[in-house]
Order: sequence, then structure tokens, then C-alpha cells
Amino acid sequence: MSATQVPVVARVECRSEGRADEHPVAVIIGGKRLEIVDVIDRAMVTTVEAGEPVRHRLWVELENGERYELVRILPGGRWGVYRVDG
Repeated sequence: MSATQVPVVARVECRSEGRADEHPVAVIIGGKRLEIVDVIDRAMVTTVEAGEPVRHRLWVELENGERYELVRILPGGRWGVYRVDG
């Protein structure tokens, strides 16, 4: 997906549903909880360099119609949230 990314101060709410891996269900921006209504695309990004982290990337649409990219460094890193314009 090619678009402009704008970093956002936000928190990602996740659920595990009985599995070891968690998946995002909502994004909390400015104290307002917005559910994820669609996962547009997803990717696991690696590099050829040994020891470099794996990144889990999701492009999602929230209930207000805005689109965001969620990025997490595995294992167990925090989610980065970026608003996608375009």
C-alpha cells in the first residue's frame, strides 16, 4: 500500500482468543475506542540480515472509516500506529 503515513499517539487493544498470538480488535485514540471493522491487508516483514527483528504489519479500517497501519516488532513489542492518507 503506498500512501502517506502520519504517526499517531494511540493504544492498540488486542485479544488472543485462546491462541498464543494476539490480534488487534480496536485502537484507542485520544481516549476514544474505535473498533477495527476490516483488515485490509497484512504482512510479516523480515530482512536478510541475521538477528534483525520481524515486523508484523496490518492495514486496518476503523469504525469511523479512517485507515491505519499497525506495526509491531516481534516478539512482544509495542504497536506503532500510523494514519494512512490516500
